[in-house]
Amino acid sequence: MKTIETQSDQSSLLTEDGSVISLRDDLDLIKNYLTPAFLKKYTVFTSLEDFLQSAGFSVSTQQDFELIPATVMDAWVLQNSKFLNWSEMVSAAGDFYFDTQMKAIKFKSI
Repeated sequence: MKTIETQSDQSSLLTEDGSVISLRDDLDLIKNYLTPAFLKKYTVFTSLEDFLQSAGFSVSTQQDFELIPATVMDAWVLQNSKFLNWSEMVSAAGDFYFDTQMKAIKFKSI
């Protein structure tokens, strides 16, 4: 997945079909991508909830998630993962999710 910047300085993911997913718009989608397996591999956390709570973020709703300042989230990601910022982390999580799904169906590239 490719990360793009929108006019509102909000990072988004460009999907294979050309549609755009805003990283701030869909907490449920991000929860699907930031799986325990991904977080264990790239951070010291075992869940998205642990990752967010350890940063001091109380996220129980979509609105809570949207209120997290991007610069604060980027700094937390840089300090606590192998990624430079939140956008890079979510993009990698999307790739990881896709690879995991392909392996689950035993897809082999040609």
